[in-house]
Order: sequence, then structure tokens, then C-alpha cells
Amino acid sequence: MTRSARPRVSVGCVLVAAAAAALGCVVDYQLGNDSGAGVVRVLADRAWTDTGIDPRAGDRVRIDYLRGEWSPWAGGSYDALGSGGDPRCDCNRLAGVSHAALIGRFEGGEAFFVGDHWDQVAGEGGRLYLGINDTRLDDNMGWLDVFVQTGD
Repeated sequence: MTRSARPRVSVGCVLVAAAAAALGCVVDYQLGNDSGAGVVRVLADRAWTDTGIDPRAGDRVRIDYLRGEWSPWAGGSYDALGSGGDPRCDCNRLAGVSHAALIGRFEGGEAFFVGDHWDQVAGEGGRLYLGINDTRLDDNMGWLDVFVQTGD
């Protein structure tokens, strides 16, 4: 499929995904043959969750936190912005970023901060992975649902 022939996601699709997530549903869908949009559940006890989406360098990528909470330790409860804890802790996968924040990386690339909203042109292509900013995963709990979309 050519780049210009890709299906586009309307605002309505985004609203339906957000409403479904608010009701506790996980919506996982694809538009036609394009795997460039969908809701992904990111688990706190995994270093990286495979989104199943493969943006190319130069593609616009949008990631939006929809719902859910997770924690890098027992008793915590945080959203995609994380705990606000020490960004210099050696327990962070990405230094300088809030502990337990939502982060991402393209296959083979460096990690980057996502938080509750990320909208950028991909500087590199490859499979997109999302995860929690934490290196000690054995005591982590919870999940976040995020909507991921590529294209214009």
C-alpha cells in the first residue's frame, strides 16, 4: 500500500477507543490491512511491550495514555507520568525522567519519554515498543492502555 493510500483514523475512532477504554474494554483493531493504529495494554512487569506497529522513519507517530495505573513497587499507583521520584535513580531505564513514567523505543534505538501524550515524526523506523521507566520489574504491578497511531 502506498503511503498516500493508507487509511486514516478519524476523531470518531479515537473517541470510540477512549470510550471503550473508560468502560474497561481493551479495543485492539486494525484499519484495513494497515497495522498503524490501535489500543495497546502496556504491562508494568515487562521491560518492553511490543505494540505490533512498525513506523518508518519520517512517519508521524502519536501515543496517548487512555486509562490504567501501574506501580514500580507495592502500594503505589501512578499514571503515564510516573511517580515523580528521583529521575537520577539507577532503577530508571531512562535517566532524567520520572520513575515509572511511560517510555518508548523503536527497535534497536534509544529509549524516549512518552508520558501521557507523545506526537512526533519518527527519526528512525522499526517496531515500536512501550514500557515502564524501571529496571527492577519483579515487584511491579498494573498496566496502562494507550492509543497508538501512525500516519498523517
